[in-house]
Order: sequence, then structure tokens, then C-alpha cells
Amino acid sequence: MLYVIATPIGNLKDITLRALEALQEVDFILCEDTRVTKNLLNHYEIQDKKLISFHQHTDERKLAGLVELVKNNKVALVTDAGTPGINDPGGMLIKTLKHESIKTNQEIMVVPIPGACAAIAVLSASGFPTDEFLFKGFVPHKKGRQTFLKEVLNEKRTVVFYESCHRIIKCLEELKKFSEELVAEKELVVGRELTKKFETIYRGSIGEVLEKVKADPVKGEYVVVVH
Repeated sequence: MLYVIATPIGNLKDITLRALEALQEVDFILCEDTRVTKNLLNHYEIQDKKLISFHQHTDERKLAGLVELVKNNKVALVTDAGTPGINDPGGMLIKTLKHESIKTNQEIMVVPIPGACAAIAVLSASGFPTDEFLFKGFVPHKKGRQTFLKEVLNEKRTVVFYESCHRIIKCLEELKKFSEELVAEKELVVGRELTKKFETIYRGSIGEVLEKVKADPVKGEYVVVVH
């Protein structure tokens, strides 16, 4: 059995009672960075858990071993921050488990334990239409970047994506440039340091938000909502 457990995105209080119960109950915990997960477990005095590193570079041989582990034990899957499987390697494991279930004709239980998600957190505070929205993950570093951003500007639905602190200003500058070329007037809501001491949510036109971010850049990942 696999428990897919959402963890806090900054504030350690943002974890559910059900998540803590599951973490106490499982035999193994698959995590991106064992140090990050260890800090969370220590904070809630959850001890003697076997942590196994699982990330985007996990090879097929180890993945096959993890499938067998899940089939024979209670296992938790966590990410460093937020919900596993949402723009992170967790989806790869769940897809493999699904294929294994079909191949062996034996169901492998996958139980979601919901909680924090950066994209949904900012979207919920955006004031933009949410009856339909598009989540696009991280902006590509190089190949496909221009196409990605132009697709965002041409989209009629609300769009949510992630960008790093190293490229957020470049991203906003590109959005401003492309919006002028496409004559696409868009409003932005940009969140940073979510649930932490210096949480900030910027609102305005692309140009207005760009100037605000330029005036006060910080480390961390950004969530950008466009409408």
C-alpha cells in the first residue's frame, strides 16, 4: 500500500492530523531529500522510520525494487514541500504501480492524503476565475520557453505555473514583451515564500508586478497566476 502524503510548503503547522497518523503507521517513507523529511519527522517526534531517497534521477532498477516494497509493506510517498505527484517524480512511481497492477491483475492500493499545494494556495487567493484553469508546471529553462510563455498569454482560462527566483525577473520581462507583441492584456498574481514569515503576494498588470519583484527580489520559488 502506498500513501501519497502532502507535506507543508513552508509552515510546518500546515500538515493534517491524518498525514501525521499515516507517517506514524507506515514502515517506509520515500522522500526527495531525506534531510528535509527527517526535519519534519523530528518536529512531530516521529521516530525510527526508514527513509528511502526517491527523486527524478532514480533509475529503473531501483524503481522496480520500490514497487516490490510497496506491494509488501505500508509505504508513504512525500515530497520536500507540497503534494507528491504534482510536477514531481511521484507520478512516475504511481504510474509504474498502475502498470504493475494491470500486469499482475492484483490491485496495489494508492491512498491520497491531501494537504498543501503551492499552486492551489495562490490560485485560491487570486480572485481570478477558477471554474476552469490550466496548470503548466515549471517554465522551461531554454528549449520551448518562448512557446510556453506565448501559450500562457494566448490562453483564455486562468493559468498557473512555477518559476525559480533565478529566472522570475527574466520570466516577467519576457511575458511583458510577448504580451505587447500579441496585444494580450493580462493581470498577474505572483506569490513567493508562501506560508513563511516573508510571504508576499503581488497583484497587478505584468509591468506592475515586474517592478514590484525587481524592487524586492528574494530566494525561493514563485507561483505565477495569469488571467
